[in-house]
Amino acid sequence: MQSVNNKALIEELDKLLKRLHIPSEYATCLTGGSFDEARMPQNIEACEWLTNVLHGLESPNLDPSYSNMRAVKEKRAEVDKLKTTFVRRASEFLRNYFSSLVDFMMSDKSYFSQRGQLKRPDHADLRYKCRTYARLLQHLKSLDKNCLGPLRKAYCTSLNLLLRREAREFANELRSSTKASKNPIVWFEGLTGLNQSVNNADTSAASEAYAKMLTIFIPFLVDESSFFAHFMCFEVSTLLPPEGVANENKDGDDKDDVDEDLGIMDIDQNDNKAGQNSADLEALNESLHDLLDGIQEDFFAVVDWAGKIDPMCCISMHGITERYIPGQKADAAGFVRILLDELESRISMQFSRFVEETCHQIERNERNVRQLGVLSFIPSLYDLANVVPTLAKFYHQASESYEQACTRHINTIIYYQFERLFQFARRIEDLMCTITPEEIPFQIGLSKADLRKVVKYSLSGVDKSISTMYKRLQKNLASEELLPSLWDKCKKEFLDKYESFVQLINKVYPTETIPSISEMRGILASM
Repeated sequence: MQSVNNKALIEELDKLLKRLHIPSEYATCLTGGSFDEARMPQNIEACEWLTNVLHGLESPNLDPSYSNMRAVKEKRAEVDKLKTTFVRRASEFLRNYFSSLVDFMMSDKSYFSQRGQLKRPDHADLRYKCRTYARLLQHLKSLDKNCLGPLRKAYCTSLNLLLRREAREFANELRSSTKASKNPIVWFEGLTGLNQSVNNADTSAASEAYAKMLTIFIPFLVDESSFFAHFMCFEVSTLLPPEGVANENKDGDDKDDVDEDLGIMDIDQNDNKAGQNSADLEALNESLHDLLDGIQEDFFAVVDWAGKIDPMCCISMHGITERYIPGQKADAAGFVRILLDELESRISMQFSRFVEETCHQIERNERNVRQLGVLSFIPSLYDLANVVPTLAKFYHQASESYEQACTRHINTIIYYQFERLFQFARRIEDLMCTITPEEIPFQIGLSKADLRKVVKYSLSGVDKSISTMYKRLQKNLASEELLPSLWDKCKKEFLDKYESFVQLINKVYPTETIPSISEMRGILASM
């Protein structure tokens, strides 16, 4: 029995010693090996061994009876030291490596747009070099997930410098090489100086330049974000830009070179988890901000430049921007969605400022301005807005503003002629909130005698008052074309107000007689 037990014990101890043994080649690699590309297979092999050993020393893989053994504790401490040393060395190497890659590219002017040559950003070589260390990052995450934060920060800090310079050089050359009018467009001939001719030059090149900026950089930034999310081991959904948008180009030399194979999808097949990791998504958004922040300034510069050449470019730029927004649904496109929203807001703000300035110019120079400009510049606008969604948005905004302006103006005309009548009605409405209708005729200024005075003053010769209202409306209009529709609106608004007045009087002063609604409708119809 003793012999059998001793034999079994020796076998168990041999197994344990085998599990606790650290091969010298792995120890050397983990504590002082090189991270050159040629040595990476050995580093990965050592990482896999280290991961398996750490996993084997954890419960329930290790029998609890061994956990408190001195040899096991010492070996666990030794393995933990190996892990800490390797993670520190690998992290330091990667931080320096990311910086050196970007420094190399920044020092070579051929990577960027130059005078007379627009250069599409090309990170194929950079990504190829990064993919060499993709598996290493996966193992570092497994060994110590806390080390990823500083590595992500280092990658973003380095790449941000490169991305911003690429966008800045591209935007600068794009503007300088675009053949657009050097003089701002003048939209109202009457507002120009006597010696200044109206500039009606074609300005479509400005909005086409903006479209080129988005066509090249939006898919590129989405792809860059998606690569970063995979490379830095975020567990969120990523996808490439929609093919129709990403590959859209107008020039033969602008073929999109989206990197379809990120080359790191097969690193950990078990890492493809269903559902989003909200913490990872939040961390990704913060990292994407570090990666791309500042690049929006170059997009804004192109928008401002095009708007100065011709404010009407804002309409086409708005449509160009709006077309890209629905495609950015992936989590990795978070910053790009924000960028597009900010561009849309800036374009809308710029166009609104142009409209406000133009309105002020018209108001200041109303009598001297020939009827030439925004209103008559685009004929058949309603039909066009029905088939152009972006234009329809502005058309509806303009229509709503026009209706509000009409209502304000009409009310001013009506109250100027019938102010006492409708003020009397307003006082009654205010009192009805606190007292009964029967008590109102006993209030100061609201007796039956007061009502008769107001009705006599306002409605005696009402046809003349309405005629005066028409003349005032006509006098204030610079365009006769607007008069018929505005007069119809004015008559309808007055009739609605008078109908409310009659209903109010019938409720509070049921025995008093005033012109009926049908009588007033007949008078208005005859005017």
